[in-house]
Order: sequence, then C-alpha cells, then structure tokens
Amino acid sequence: MTSTDVRRAPRAGIAARDKLAAAAGLSFIALFFMSGIAAVATVSDVEVSTSQSLGAVLFSLSSFSALLLPISLTAMVMAVTMVLGKRRAPGMLFAGISAAMFALFMLLYAGEGLNNSLYTILGDQLKELGVKFRKRDFSAITVTYSPAAYLTCAAGALTAALAAPPLKTERDRRATRKALVPYAYVGPHLLFFIVFFITPSIYGVYAAFTRWNLFNDPVWVGLENFRTLLFQKGNTYYAQLRNGLWNTVKFVLYSVPFCILVPLALAIALQQRPRGHKFFQAVYYFPALMSITTVSLTWRYMFVKSYGAVSNFFMLPGDWLVPPHSWIALVIMTVWWYIGGTMVIYQSALASIPVEHYEAAAVDGANGWRKFLHITLPGIRYPLSYTLVITVIGQFNIYGQPLMLTGFGNQEANAVLLMYVYENAIKKQVAGMSAAMALILGVCVMAVSFVQARLMRANTPA
Repeated sequence: MTSTDVRRAPRAGIAARDKLAAAAGLSFIALFFMSGIAAVATVSDVEVSTSQSLGAVLFSLSSFSALLLPISLTAMVMAVTMVLGKRRAPGMLFAGISAAMFALFMLLYAGEGLNNSLYTILGDQLKELGVKFRKRDFSAITVTYSPAAYLTCAAGALTAALAAPPLKTERDRRATRKALVPYAYVGPHLLFFIVFFITPSIYGVYAAFTRWNLFNDPVWVGLENFRTLLFQKGNTYYAQLRNGLWNTVKFVLYSVPFCILVPLALAIALQQRPRGHKFFQAVYYFPALMSITTVSLTWRYMFVKSYGAVSNFFMLPGDWLVPPHSWIALVIMTVWWYIGGTMVIYQSALASIPVEHYEAAAVDGANGWRKFLHITLPGIRYPLSYTLVITVIGQFNIYGQPLMLTGFGNQEANAVLLMYVYENAIKKQVAGMSAAMALILGVCVMAVSFVQARLMRANTPA
C-alpha cells in the first residue's frame, strides 16, 4: 500500500460512517411514524382501551409533552443534514438532542396520568357501553409504547454515536470543541426558534386541513376548508376571505410606498447634518419604541370626529374613522410608527457611500437629482431591497391598527384578513377554518416575496 493509499483510507472510512449515521437518522424518522401507544383505563369495573400512532399523538395538540415530538423530529432532520454535509460534531449534537427529547417525551407522556386526548377517546367508548362516569372517575390512564417506539429511541442514540467525531488526540478534541462552540451561542436562539416558530408553523399548517374547535382533537377533513373558502360563494367564510384579503392588499398598496419613501427622505435630510439633527433623529425613531396598542389608541383619539385634534384643531373636515378617510388614517398611523427603524437602516447605508463620489459628481456638474439617481440609489440598493421585502411582508400581516382604529365597523370596510382569522379562531372557535385562511395569506405573502426576490436578482449586476 502506498503512502497515498494510507492517507486516503481514513477518509473513505469516515464517509462510510457518515452514510451509516444518516441512514440511522432516517430510520429514526421512519420508525417514529411506525410507532404507537396503547392506552388502558378502568372505570366502574369496565376496562376500555385504545391505540394511536405517534403521528396522531404529534398532532393531537392536547398534551404539553407532545410538544417535544416536533422538537425531536426537527433536531433529527438537522442532524441528518449536518452529517451529510460532513459536519459530524454538530450532527452528533443534534442527534443527541433528538434522542433525548424523544426519551423525555416517552417518560412524561406515560406519566401524565390523565391525558385529555386519551380521556376523550376512552370516554366516548364508555358512553357507547352505557357507563355513566365523571372525569374524576378516571383515576389514571395507563400508557404503553409499541416496540417500534423503543427502536426509535435506540435509532436516535445510534445516530449520535455514529456521528461522533474522533476524540483520540488533543487535536481532534480541539477541532470538536471549535466546531461546537458556535452552537453554544446560537443554541438558545435556535431552541426558541424551533419551539415558537417551527412547531407552531407545523401545527398551523396541519390545523388548516382539520375541523377543530380548540378544545377537542382536530379531525382531518382534507381540502374541505379550502373548498369552502375558495368555491362556496354563499358561505360566510367565502365572503370573509375575499373582503379580508382585498382589504389587506389595499393596505399594502397604500402604505408600502410611504413606508419606503418617507424614511428615505428623512435619512437623506439628516445625512446633511442640520442643526439639531441628533434630536430630530431621536424624535423620528421614538414611535418605533411604542407598542401597536399605544400607537393605535393615541391616533384614534387624534382622529375621533367629536373631539379629535385632526378635526377640531387642524380643521380638517370629514369623519376620519369612516372610509375613504379611514384608509388615510391607517396609512398615516402606520407610517408614523414604522419610519424609525427603516430610517436608521437608510442612514447606515448612506454613511457607507464615499463622500468622494459626490465631490466628483459635483465637479462634473451633476445636480442633486442626478447625484441621487446615480450615486445614492445604487449605493443603498441592497438595504433598499431588504427594507422593501420586509415592509411588504410586515404590511401583509396588518392586524392591530385596523382592529383598534375601526374594528369591524363601517360594514367591515377596513376589516383585514388577520382580523377574521382571530375572530373565527378565538371567539367563534372555528380554528381549522381560521388556520386555512392564515395559510392562504401565507401563500400570498410567499408568492409576492418570491416575485420581489426574482426582480431584485434580475436587477443585480453580475
């Protein structure tokens, strides 16, 4: 064997081990959905039992310990991705977290004693048998796991073991520590991201295909909610979707240009460093520190016709809480609240443009407008693109301003889609239909953002 072969042999072995680790991770995911539980309870000497797959438990939305399952699955997907990307130390970390979360779920779920989801299923069986009972008659529900559940936990531990990097030498241990240190910093953020973003997103998408009242387990209905929203013209939810989505689009069209241009104009003006520019910068940024409730209530008092400052002090006629004036009020309030953060981004971008460019343009006889078109705009192209995308996404998620300024008054002329989502989910307890509305809005936002990204990419010089 030559020296070249000796050097290549360990590399080939590591690649084979990475494949085994990835295969173990994928088997974890497959075994997870093949696993199940069996629940047994005895009430008045009558024994009832049921069985469920872990996939059903994952989407039961009735147990705190079940929230560990999406964390476990997400961590294992990340582990497989890391291993295939030849990043074994992070792969070991995420696989270990996945296995630990799954084992913790098995421990906690079995120890809950009285699970609401299982209680509902077993209670229905007792009712069918004619047994009269109360919830307190359920002393406990015994939960056992299928063999596949234990194999799932073992597959997670095996993935972590196979993904473990070599630790024989000090150099290996130092390289492993170096690879894991960044995750110690981003770990808390990543955990909250999974718990408060990825997990609700998974449940939200699933709920859109169910009939759910927030109390009982969701019932899978497939595309029924979307069929109602998109095609049943006489249905209330059909009308709500169209009115809410159209009002949302109108608000985006009305507000986004001002949310971009006004902060840009203020940033350019402050860039000239007039007297008191620090004070004005603080004044312009101050509204961004306020909550939407404070902003909305303040501007509502401003726009009320009977005693508001707009009608009585500035002598501007009209009812500013009734269309079409209400749209103007909403835009003014939103722009006033929004300009601070965007203005700071533009100020940073303007400060990065070399002063020599403006001086050279002045020597060539360029006026202010030509300097803006040929120096300022190209210099802030990327921050401008970023704020445009973020602003559009933010305004599509409009909720607080119209809710507190006009509510559902004026024949719902200013009711946006998220107001209907909240109203149906929380007050009317039609959470499945609300989730379908929210998913349609999310698809619209994704489509608009995709078009914006493509247009910006097309205008970016190679």
